Amino acid sequence: MSNEYRSVLFLSLSKFNKLTVQNYNFKYTSMRRSFFILYVILFLFSCNRHLVVREVNTENISVDSNIGPVDSQLESMIRPYRDSIEHDMSTLVTISSAPLVKGKPESKLTNLVSDILLESGTVYSLKQNLNIRPDAAYVNYGGLRASLPQGEITVERIFELMPFENEIVLIKISGESFVRMAEKIAARGGEGVAGMKLGIRSGKISSLTSGGKAIDPTALYWLVTNDYIANGGDQMDMFADAAERINTGLKIRDVLIQTLNDRYKKDGIIEVKEDGRIFNEQ
Repeated sequence: MSNEYRSVLFLSLSKFNKLTVQNYNFKYTSMRRSFFILYVILFLFSCNRHLVVREVNTENISVDSNIGPVDSQLESMIRPYRDSIEHDMSTLVTISSAPLVKGKPESKLTNLVSDILLESGTVYSLKQNLNIRPDAAYVNYGGLRASLPQGEITVERIFELMPFENEIVLIKISGESFVRMAEKIAARGGEGVAGMKLGIRSGKISSLTSGGKAIDPTALYWLVTNDYIANGGDQMDMFADAAERINTGLKIRDVLIQTLNDRYKKDGIIEVKEDGRIFNEQ
């Protein structure tokens, strides 16, 4: 007799002892049978061959008007939405006197976007009675995905320039973090900035000011940027631990469209200049 059965016999001292042992025996046997079946199933599955992909062949299949007739029912469903989007995308935002192409150390395009960011951060602070005034703005070079043409600039062009859903964020950073940001910009040969002036020599800072004053490593500065950068993206990890952060909820793309359109209605054709805010020194 097994130890399991002996334990049951010693513990079951009632008149139902025999029934208790039989019941235990039935459950124990059923459990053993279940485990046996499970082991058999696992064994059978483990005997399957392990397939390894040796080669993958692909073929591009163009989907255009030649692939077949247009589904009229599907077309009728899509048309209203497509027409509405095309109408919105073709809306005129502004007219530029020259092509706006991004470049380094500075460019008309990076200057334009950075200036609008700084202006929007300042206006937001005033409207919200935050009692702060942003010192500078930073736009990462890779965040601008296209150029803007000379002449008419439509909503579609702004979407191409900034296809992401980035929002404007205000962060309070130390002077030390401000300098580290400038070091990154200098090492990259320039990016988009406003409210500051940066001299670069051999990929390093040769001069740095904000508001006409040298950066004080012990002071605090308000910087306007996007949420991606504020989260430490693009190697700007020094911003992730900002002393204070304000999420405006304003989409940068929407702000660009609104600001450029307002300027166009007020002043007509826009003209953007390079002003030496980032420059190379020998």
